[in-house]
Amino acid sequence: MPKQLWKLISVVGVVATLSSCSKAPVASTTSPQVAVNNSPTPLPAPKEVRMTGFQQINGTPYLYAPIYVAAQEQRSIIKEIKSASYESSKGDEYTADIRNYMFVHRDNLSASKLLANNSSRLISLEQIGEPAPPDKSNPDPTRTNWVKTVKALWHVRVLADTNSDKILNDLDRKQIGISDVSGANYTEVIKDIDKILLVYPKGIDRRLVIYTSGNKRFVANIEIPTRQVTIKELPALK
Repeated sequence: MPKQLWKLISVVGVVATLSSCSKAPVASTTSPQVAVNNSPTPLPAPKEVRMTGFQQINGTPYLYAPIYVAAQEQRSIIKEIKSASYESSKGDEYTADIRNYMFVHRDNLSASKLLANNSSRLISLEQIGEPAPPDKSNPDPTRTNWVKTVKALWHVRVLADTNSDKILNDLDRKQIGISDVSGANYTEVIKDIDKILLVYPKGIDRRLVIYTSGNKRFVANIEIPTRQVTIKELPALK
């Protein structure tokens, strides 16, 4: 073989080798992990609400009344849900869908609402305070639940449709909040509650709450006057 041809073959081989060695490795084309959004979007506030039936908050100058979804709008919501094969196990069509409370001072006529808007649902309200003494002249067994002087208001509230059934009810995640008797200073003390297992009064100023959140169980001690909370996780069942 002529020397010129041999040199040409050698040069081509070296160039080819260098070219293959300098080629960058192909990167893998795996898709990045996308975080799941566990924060549900709140449902829009109802277009029509009503208010009626003011009641006295015992031992205070305040009156309060619920602000609730108008009956015709609630029926429309239930009808739409049932048309999508939703079945209510709690009779939501007969339950007042309370979205707020109005508070009125009977002496100076000042008034305010508990919440800034009506987009959440208030499942329950309880008056906390000094219990009324027994009434011998009227042995009503329900009198043991009466409160002589209310010190604070205990609220269970649903903020968003966490089970995607297009309605706010006790099946959704809840929070416990405390407000003054005037409705002012609403404070969330426990959030992300799936189910309340126990609420145990420890006098007027303290409550113990046992609840579930996700697959875990918790016990909480709540100081009502200061809104201070201590929460501990319970041991796993298995």
